Formats: sequence, C-alpha cells, structure tokens
Amino acid sequence: MDDIIEPESQLVRYGPQVVADIRKENNLDNKQNREQAIAIIDKWLQTQEHLIKKDYNKAYIERCIVTSKGSLERAKKQIDKMCTFRTLMPKYFDTTNLMESEIARMLDRGYFALVPTLTEEYHRVVIVKVRADSDISQTDYNLLFKFFVITAEYLKSNDYCRGFTLIGDIFDTSAADVLSKLNLVDLQQFIPIITEGYGTKIKGIIFLTGSKFIDGFVRIVKPFFSEKIASRIHVASTIEGLKEFLPVDILPEEYGGKEQSIKILHANLVKCLSSEAHQELLKEMHQARTDESKRQRDKFNDQYMGMPGTFRTLSLD
Repeated sequence: MDDIIEPESQLVRYGPQVVADIRKENNLDNKQNREQAIAIIDKWLQTQEHLIKKDYNKAYIERCIVTSKGSLERAKKQIDKMCTFRTLMPKYFDTTNLMESEIARMLDRGYFALVPTLTEEYHRVVIVKVRADSDISQTDYNLLFKFFVITAEYLKSNDYCRGFTLIGDIFDTSAADVLSKLNLVDLQQFIPIITEGYGTKIKGIIFLTGSKFIDGFVRIVKPFFSEKIASRIHVASTIEGLKEFLPVDILPEEYGGKEQSIKILHANLVKCLSSEAHQELLKEMHQARTDESKRQRDKFNDQYMGMPGTFRTLSLD
C-alpha cells in the first residue's frame, strides 16, 4: 500500500483531515515534496549493504518520516535501528502466529485495547488492563513485550497519529503484586525498541490505581525514559481521575466513555493480530534485519555501544 488509508477493520480511525494536518506540520503536504522525500529514503536504502530488506512501501516510509518529525536523517536512523534491534534482540521478534504461541496464554491475564477514536490532539490511546484474578509472573512480562511488538508492527503499517497515550489499568488488582514481577533490566532494554525503533511518540503514561506502591515504582522507572517522557508519567487514583488527562468520551464504556467495552475492543484487536494478513506482514517485517558483517564497525560503535544492556559487550569480530 503506497497511500495512507484507514484499515478496513476500523480498529483505528483517523480520516483524511488528520492525514492532511500531520502531513502539513511535517512538510509533507505538497505531493511533489512528499514523493521526493520518500524517494530520497528509498535511494538511501539501496546503498546500505548491511540492511537485508531494502523494499518498503511509500506509506511505511512516510510514517517513518512523520515519526521522525519530518527529518529524513532521523528517518534513516530509525529504520536502521529497527533492523538492528531485530538482529540483536531476536527474542522479541520470533512470533508470527499469535494464537499458536505462548502469548495466547498471557492474553488471559488481562485486556488490551486500541481506542479507535483519536483525541483532539490526534493521540492514540492504548489500554492495558490487568484482570482482578490474574497471577502475573515475570514470564508474562516477556510475553507482553512480544505482544507489544506484534501490535507495534500493525500500528506502524496502519495508523496515522501524533503519538500515543498508554493507560496501565491495575485498579482491580494489587499494584505491588503486578509491578514487582517486572524485570527492570528487561524493561530498560525494551523501551528503545518502541521509542527509537518504531519511533513511537509517547504523549502520556497513566497508571490507574489507588495503591501507594505506584509512587515508588514511578520514581524507579522515570530515569529509563527521556526527561520529556518522564514528565508525562501520571497516576489516576480513580476512574473519574482520568478526566484530568484524557477526554473520557472516546474511552470504553467501563471508563465512562461512549466507545464499545474493553472486552470487545480486546477481542477485535486479537482477531486482527491473528489474521493471515497480519501474520504475513510480521513474516515480511521480521526479515528487515541487518548483516553486521557488512556494516562499518566504527558506525556501529558510534550509534549503538552506549545503549542499555546487550550493546555494551557485543563483539563483532
């Protein structure tokens, strides 16, 4: 697909005005300029010997430019980083058939929803809700990260927005029990995949819980994010408190909104991510890796050796 068109599933909606406005703020509103920018990225891809996949459709490249704030150089780095992450951390990218994987078991622990309607600022709201009777383990978080990757691939090829707000709903369960199982090293390694690889612009993270445990948890994880993103991490102690951060009308009915229930949104998302079409997309994008034997060593060191975890000790000799 070379143009920006809403997916038929209506899992996410945005419309032509959103596309026009976002294109304008990224200097992509003029078709000739837009085509030229995409052509520059495409030509650059053909010269990168270490990048295995060199054919991306125009819509995908445009989204990379948008999530790079209109900068072609940043878009190049984003594509390169995403391919590098797939190569160096393959454990997050080894699943294509969602319902025949271990992730299916993890899905019983909660609900995962994309809110179809954007906020007035053109932000997409994502909800992760832990069920009251769930016994969360560290393994569940690893599976959750894989699920985020599968979802991110869908959004990268289908959505068009300015950024994302995540609601982490642990209101019906023990925040201490749920959050204490999270391996912080894994979290620190995973965050760059989402923010730098997929280019996800995090506009807000809202924890919904009445527990005081959340205050200490937020203090611990804030340093994992940039100062700007850290300032956007909030806590709502009640469902009513979400109004301070989001327009409630667009949210599922459980949160006082007019959207379908989170159970229905969850079912729609899982159905879409389990479809043959999405499995084929995952297979295609999982091939977008790097052959590090063909990359200049100094360029790898400059870009990746300072990143958390794996990269500090990686040897390419």
